[in-house]
Amino acid sequence: MAASSSKSSLSVSSLAPIGAVAAMLSRWGLSTLKALLLEPIRVNPPVWLRVLFGLLVVANVRSTPLLWHIRVWYPAIKAIVRARACFLTPKSQALSHKAIQPQLRLETLPIGKDIFEDMSSYSFLATLDECDWNSHLSNSSYSRSLDCARMAHNVPRFIKMFSDGGSVALGGSGFSFHREIPMLARYTIRMSVEAWDDKWLYLVGRFVSPAKPSSKKPAAAACSASTDAITEKLLPGETLYCTSTSRYVCKAGRRTIPPWLMIAASGYGTTSSNWQKAEKLRVYYLEKERKAYLEKTGKKSISAKADAKLRKKAPLLRQYRLQAERQGTEEEAWMDKSYWDLEEWETRRKQGLQRLLTSVGVLPPLEK
Repeated sequence: MAASSSKSSLSVSSLAPIGAVAAMLSRWGLSTLKALLLEPIRVNPPVWLRVLFGLLVVANVRSTPLLWHIRVWYPAIKAIVRARACFLTPKSQALSHKAIQPQLRLETLPIGKDIFEDMSSYSFLATLDECDWNSHLSNSSYSRSLDCARMAHNVPRFIKMFSDGGSVALGGSGFSFHREIPMLARYTIRMSVEAWDDKWLYLVGRFVSPAKPSSKKPAAAACSASTDAITEKLLPGETLYCTSTSRYVCKAGRRTIPPWLMIAASGYGTTSSNWQKAEKLRVYYLEKERKAYLEKTGKKSISAKADAKLRKKAPLLRQYRLQAERQGTEEEAWMDKSYWDLEEWETRRKQGLQRLLTSVGVLPPLEK
C-alpha cells in the first residue's frame, strides 16, 4: 500500500510542471500572458486619490531615491569639469604645469587666497519631509544638508590634492543647536576653515537665516556660554540656528598628511609662493622617476604606457615621509613646516582652535 502511494505522489509531482507549461501554452494562457506583459495596465483612480498621491510626492520630493546622491555629487563633478582644461571648459592661458596631468585651470584653484577668508554659502529649504512633529527642521536633517555643503566646499578648493595622490576622510562631526529652523523656512549654510592641528583640519558650517537688508546690528544667537565665539562671523540681520564642526584627515596611502601641507600644496597663501614651490616639487619627482626608469631599463625613450605608470608613482603627497622615516637629506626639506609660507595664519589658527573649544566643545584638542 505504501509503495503504491509513493508511486502516485511521484507521478503527480512529475506531471504538475508539464501541466503548468501546457496551460501557459494554451490559447487561454497565451492571451493572459499577452495581457499581463504587453498591454498597459489601466488604472483609473478617483480624483481625490490622485490629488492625495500628488501631494504626497511633492511633500517628500527631497526624499526621492538617488536624489541625495545627485545633490552631493553634482557640485563635485561640476568642480572637476570646470577645473579641467578640456573641451567642456573655456580656453585659458593660465594652466598648471604641462608635465603634470591632468592640467588644471589656475583661476579655479585657491592660489593666492587667504584660507580663513575663503568662505562659501549654500541655500536650502526646510521641506515637509525634513521636519518633525514640532514643525521645525529635524535634527537628523542637518547632517543631510551638511553633506551637500561640505562636498561643494571641499572639492573645488582641494581638487589638486587628489591628483597629488591624497584623499580625505571625515573623522567626526558635532552640532550645537541654538535655535530651531521653522518649517518651510529658507536657511543658508556658510562653510569655512576654522583651524587645523598636526592631524585634523576643522571645517565649520554655520546654519543661518538669510540676512535682512534693513537690519543694522547682528542678530543675537540663542543663550550659550560662548555667544561671542559663535556669532563673530555672522552678517548683519542673520540669525544663527546651528553650528557644526567637522574634522578631516588627509591620507596618502597609509600615511597621514598634515593639513598644513595639503593647504600649502593646494596653493593657499596671500602670494603664489606656496603654489610655485609645490609645482617645482611635482615636476622634480616626475623627472626623477623617469630618469630612474631610463637608467634601469637602458632605454632612450619612455612609452606612453610606461610613462602612465611612472606618473602614478610620482604624486607629491605620496613622497611625503613621517619624521621617523626621514634620512635628513636636503631633498626632504619640503616635508617640514618651515619650508612653506604658513606664518601668516599661525595666530588665527590658534585662535580658531580656542573658539572650537569654547563654542562646540565636542572635539578634543590634539595639540598642546
